[in-house]
Amino acid sequence: MDSVSPFDQVQLLAEYADLRQRAAALDEQVPACLQRISDKLPRISGESELADHYRSLLVGARSKALVSIENYHEAIPYLQTAESLIVQLNSHPDGQAEARGELLDRLDELIDAAVGMIDLAEQCFGDAQATDPDAVPPSILDAPLHPDA
Repeated sequence: MDSVSPFDQVQLLAEYADLRQRAAALDEQVPACLQRISDKLPRISGESELADHYRSLLVGARSKALVSIENYHEAIPYLQTAESLIVQLNSHPDGQAEARGELLDRLDELIDAAVGMIDLAEQCFGDAQATDPDAVPPSILDAPLHPDA
């Protein structure tokens, strides 16, 4: 996805802010989802078709959550570099159009790269969430690891 014209600083800054917000949301939500899956998975017991089915679903969901984490973590250096460029942009007077243009062009490239990673992270997180660990029938579960939970 191409961002806006490399010289539209306001739009680029808005895209950057949106990406930071999306990455922060993933950073907050995905580990909790992964923990719920990881807590339930070892409790599935027995060798039945039903147990195998739910084990497979949760293993797939755990994998998707891990891929989500990997992707948003890969986007972080791009976002940090973009932040550094924004600081540089703010220190260049408007009269230095060529230098500002180069910074904006680089910012656009960084945002475009990060968008793909964040999009994939969100897609994988959505896939992981599609499997509800609480849907595992109690009949195939061992006693909870944390009885108070």
